[in-house]
Amino acid sequence: MSERDIIAKGLKLKQKSIFDMDELYKLMFKWFSTHNYDFQEKEYIEKVQGDGSKSLEIGWMSYRKISDYIKFRIDIKFLILGLTTVEIEVDRMKRKTNSGDIEMRFDAYIETDYEGKWEAQPITKFFREFYNKYIIKGRMEGYEVQLHEELYELMGEIKAFLNLYKFQGVDSISESN
Repeated sequence: MSERDIIAKGLKLKQKSIFDMDELYKLMFKWFSTHNYDFQEKEYIEKVQGDGSKSLEIGWMSYRKISDYIKFRIDIKFLILGLTTVEIEVDRMKRKTNSGDIEMRFDAYIETDYEGKWEAQPITKFFREFYNKYIIKGRMEGYEVQLHEELYELMGEIKAFLNLYKFQGVDSISESN
């Protein structure tokens, strides 16, 4: 069984915002692709509310193999409430986009022995512990810093994207069907 070194647990971005859900997906997918992460959507639950708005629960899992022994993981849980389509006017041009309360929770950790190769026997478990404590300890500290920086870079890009609509010069907003 793999071991996990937790780098961040439950980091949260929360905002009531006007944003383009499709563009947010594209931005995040591009970030994961650019940083060589494999990406999977593990959960997608959509509920339509009585007022016509939607609630979404989305779970993403991403990982990047650093070696045959070490893997970076970033898991994201979305909760979007009151998602509606709105029409905004930017510089006298109308555009359909979304509005809602968005909350994203981020977990990041490093998995070692993710294939369980060192789990088979007590002696190999002992060598794994020795390897982790004495041989790759310095390298692991560097990986922890690297994953931490990558997570905050991703969160920074998402924050910038969500705040983009605040500073675009939105002239007006209207409900759209």
